[in-house]
Amino acid sequence: MTNMIDALVEDLTPVRRMDRRHGWLLAGVGMTAAVIAVATSIGLRPDVVAGNPAGIIVLRAGTLLVLAAAALSAAIMSVQPTLGRGAGHGWHWALAAALLFPASALIGVILRGTLPLDDLTASSARWCLGVSSMLAFGIAAIMTGWLRKGAVVRPERTGWLTGMGAGALGTMAYSLHCPSLTISYIGIWYSLSVAISAVAGRLIIPRFLRW
Repeated sequence: MTNMIDALVEDLTPVRRMDRRHGWLLAGVGMTAAVIAVATSIGLRPDVVAGNPAGIIVLRAGTLLVLAAAALSAAIMSVQPTLGRGAGHGWHWALAAALLFPASALIGVILRGTLPLDDLTASSARWCLGVSSMLAFGIAAIMTGWLRKGAVVRPERTGWLTGMGAGALGTMAYSLHCPSLTISYIGIWYSLSVAISAVAGRLIIPRFLRW
């Protein structure tokens, strides 16, 4: 038995413990790069540039940042599996808070009895989805490259969280350009953008995290 165990472990080499701070650093780099990309390609809103953004801009960007931080925190924690403490469930509350936007939009539709056609057919919607998705893809790729170095035991969950976090950051960066200020636009297109990224993360990222 001893000989068999020795044979199994003789080729093993120790690996450096993953530093979660590196994950946060990469997330910060990805977010900064996304904001710079939006600023240099399609431009920021005039009120954002002037340092006097409308309240709804601060609210939507802040909500997306909180969601991204909570989701990516749980994803980053997954590189070092733990039991009980530190399991990373805070993202549920952040997601619940973010869902207030589509919920508010739905309540508005019910109370008014009409659909927000202007927001549903807005020409900027394709930019919202396209730009946000491209930015999210870049951020998710950066995070996935780092995550695959760790011991991720629940790749499907980690893929979902990484996609959600990257989608929230990408959408947050686009929100600094977005011309719309309505709750219904945010509830429809921002929610769809993050949802697409989360589903894509769930479907694509796990295959890169196998070990």
